Amino acid sequence: MLKPLLFILVGVVLIALALNFDFFSNPSTPKSIIEVSIEKIKVAPTPKNEIVLIEKEPVIINENNLTKELQLLLSKAQKLFQESKDSDALLLYEEIISKSKNSKDIKLLKIFAEACFKKASLHYIYPSYDIDSAIESYELIINNFKTKHNKELLLLYMTARLQLAGFTPKDEILITYDELIEKFQKDKEQRFEKEIEDLLFAKSFALMGVNDEEAIEVLDKIIARYDDKSNLPDTVKFSILNNIELSIITANETDKYVDLANQYMADSPHTKPLLDMLSIIKNAQYLEQTMAIEKWTKEHKEYLFPDWDFSELRKWVNKMETPESQERIRQYLDLFEKQKYKNIYQVPVSTVPTNSVYKDEATQNTSLQPYVAVENEELVYEEFPAYEADPHLNDIINSQEELNTLNSY
Repeated sequence: MLKPLLFILVGVVLIALALNFDFFSNPSTPKSIIEVSIEKIKVAPTPKNEIVLIEKEPVIINENNLTKELQLLLSKAQKLFQESKDSDALLLYEEIISKSKNSKDIKLLKIFAEACFKKASLHYIYPSYDIDSAIESYELIINNFKTKHNKELLLLYMTARLQLAGFTPKDEILITYDELIEKFQKDKEQRFEKEIEDLLFAKSFALMGVNDEEAIEVLDKIIARYDDKSNLPDTVKFSILNNIELSIITANETDKYVDLANQYMADSPHTKPLLDMLSIIKNAQYLEQTMAIEKWTKEHKEYLFPDWDFSELRKWVNKMETPESQERIRQYLDLFEKQKYKNIYQVPVSTVPTNSVYKDEATQNTSLQPYVAVENEELVYEEFPAYEADPHLNDIINSQEELNTLNSY
């Protein structure tokens, strides 16, 4: 399953756009003002018993001064956090939130959102783990921005919704995706087409392993958005390839997606090795694929499956009821995954005996005989490389850290 760097996310590129807190990039921006009235008594000689006139005079307060003040507080809070003075940093974030939450100025509202995000992150990291307080911070943004029209504020609203969804069960995450998609589809100016596409893509991943048929339908919606497929964005290309895999898993026909890939993605260096790999896996359900494997290995010996994750295929094969098919496909998946990681792993010193039992719910490997200890027998060990975790996990973590790292001013 393709998990492109741009996706994660769904959140990654969108968060970077949403959290653009460079407030001084345009010094020529007109200063916003708030008119307030004060009572001013005219000082003048007046006859006794004459009424003193009182008039209201507007006084201009430059909001840029408040912006600078709150930016300095943000920087101070970040420094306190780096010094492990989390409680002091939280107090500053609360002060910033209090001073900016009722503003109508876009810059101040962006500062408000940043303080809420920082405050939330302080609550759910070590040693606090105060999830309820983190949720409250996200809800502050959501409640304040849900009726806004400004695109930047709505993107911050979306980011807060997605961050909050991380604390909810998967079915509620799907509800969040649906509500955001519906909200952005109603935008009369159609300013959120890219965000809608990314949300659909994220939703498809949330559905995988839960409802693969619906995941295919969601990816079909992404593909259908492009009548002209001669210049497809990566999201659509990944949707086509992912739907080939999902069609194999769900025993649906793959031909229409294979045709799309051959027609519109032939120039990609990833298309042929991935299509050939998926063809081998599909056909291995019924027949040995020795010749196809040898051909693949010869033609694509340098291909390392960037951005491809085998977890969905592994889940599928683990549920197979035909042992022969299950064993064949496992062998081929082992070969492909070994190639994926061959540039990362050196031959390790393993601690697993060659004839030990290896059984768990995921693999159901019961074909090996139990290891029986023999006195004075020297154990022989073979290589069982531990594959790295999802390669996009670091991208997610880095994106979260980017969100929670305060910009310098």
